[in-house]
Amino acid sequence: MRNDTARHYYMDNLRTAIIMLVILLHLAVTYSGLGRWYYNEQHAPELFGQVFFGLFQTFVQGFSMGLMFLLAGYFTPGALDRKGIARFAKERWRRLGLPALVYLLVVTPFICWVEVPVWRGGASSFLDYYGGYLKSAGMNLLGIGPMWFALALLVFSILYALLRAVRPPAPNPEARRGNGSFRVLAALILIVTLGAFLLRLAFPVGTIFWGMQLCFFSQYVILFIAGILAWRTRFQERITPAVGRRWLIAGIVLGLPLLFVIKWMAGVYHFPVEAAHMKTAYATLAGGVSWLSFSFALWESFVAISMTVGLMALFRDKLNNGGSLARRLSDSSFAVYMFHPPIIIAVSLALQTLVVAPVIKWVIAGAICVPLCFLLSYHVLIRVPVLKRIL
Repeated sequence: MRNDTARHYYMDNLRTAIIMLVILLHLAVTYSGLGRWYYNEQHAPELFGQVFFGLFQTFVQGFSMGLMFLLAGYFTPGALDRKGIARFAKERWRRLGLPALVYLLVVTPFICWVEVPVWRGGASSFLDYYGGYLKSAGMNLLGIGPMWFALALLVFSILYALLRAVRPPAPNPEARRGNGSFRVLAALILIVTLGAFLLRLAFPVGTIFWGMQLCFFSQYVILFIAGILAWRTRFQERITPAVGRRWLIAGIVLGLPLLFVIKWMAGVYHFPVEAAHMKTAYATLAGGVSWLSFSFALWESFVAISMTVGLMALFRDKLNNGGSLARRLSDSSFAVYMFHPPIIIAVSLALQTLVVAPVIKWVIAGAICVPLCFLLSYHVLIRVPVLKRIL
């Protein structure tokens, strides 16, 4: 009989590490201007920063959130089995829907009115601003920020519960077990690639539909499903250390140089920077029927699968511990994910007068923001009675 109560500490630790990367990613957007964020600091263009931030942001984006969906998918079947459909749906709404709603109605207005006044749009009072926000950006979910993940996961979870109600799982879920073979993973890369390429014909990279970048959802949906299948087949336990190590090395050693080459061929590394040229260069990668668009989708899918397999094996073999610090980090990780934007914006504003290269400033801000987000979340946010119920 399967022991569903066993704690997979390495998965908790991996989720914590990914959330740390998300903090660093949003700080990179702050200082690079590449991507959408509440606050972008203006700097004189310089080639090193352009290359560094472009590689870092695209590489982390390539695997981080897909891995988060896989981890979430892994724990979904067990939660549904324990709670039943009605209780499961209610719990998902409380832990995912309500936090997303709080972020939409409270956190984003706070950021835009208090921290980054440029978003006030000329409103003479907070009530005027808030009324306009509810009628426009707020209600089409553009104010949901990083909590799009919680909303998407809520939808995925409810759809899975409904599917289970219509078609219960096989009586012996462990009868077939994956073994992490190259053929299986290569097929998965191809499936994600085709899905991304087709999605980007309608939703190119950079377009937002109700607060979500659907261009990445091929990876998210398929890895969520992969997480569910991993729970049933214990796929992640059957990846040998050698296989995991090879995929991780391939993801980094091949992934980063290939990304540089693809961007160079698209004309991204044009210096001095010209806005019109940059927009055209990135458009060739963002979507459409072209070999560069397909190459970028293939690269992204390769990095998503290779880094997922490699990091799962690495954390399983080397970081499967549940010590006091690891538990505290894990317990506060969702609060960090939800509330890190106003925290890192406050730090970025405090560092405005520091005159150093953007990459150096990013390193300094990251060294401050990562521990600060976890300290505030653990010692303050998760102890607030109203927030405690949803965090």
